[in-house]
Amino acid sequence: MLGAVTGGEDSNVIVIMVRDVMTRRLVTIGPETPCDAARRLMDEHRIRHLPVVAGGRLVGMVSDRDVRPAGSQSPGTVAGRIMTPDPVTVTSETRVEHAARLMLDARFGSLPVADGNALVGIVTYTDLLRAFVQVLETATQERIAVDFSGGR
Repeated sequence: MLGAVTGGEDSNVIVIMVRDVMTRRLVTIGPETPCDAARRLMDEHRIRHLPVVAGGRLVGMVSDRDVRPAGSQSPGTVAGRIMTPDPVTVTSETRVEHAARLMLDARFGSLPVADGNALVGIVTYTDLLRAFVQVLETATQERIAVDFSGGR
């Protein structure tokens, strides 16, 4: 189930938190990871964003748009040279609409999810779109009433 539903009969409000939609199975790299290796990881896992972790701490983010040109232009380039340092993060308790607004306004394709100093997940456009579809499907199902009694 996505989030919590509150309100009266006609005013349901669905509250969805990042923890409800984030991807928990993280694929991470270190700052010394070569860009071609990062690209292979992205292709293998069918992802577009990699958190860069050093000493157990999130230090940057690399996207497919960062990795592809860097790997082809100068072989041997490492993630630490092309990453976005100190990325903006959200917590698992952040409301999804806040994360979505942040991603839209800043044009981020993903946001790392950190609780305290621990990287616990990542939320991407795909995760948000999946949640949006689920909310629409739930809302549609709640509005459609099927009468199986045949009108008797």
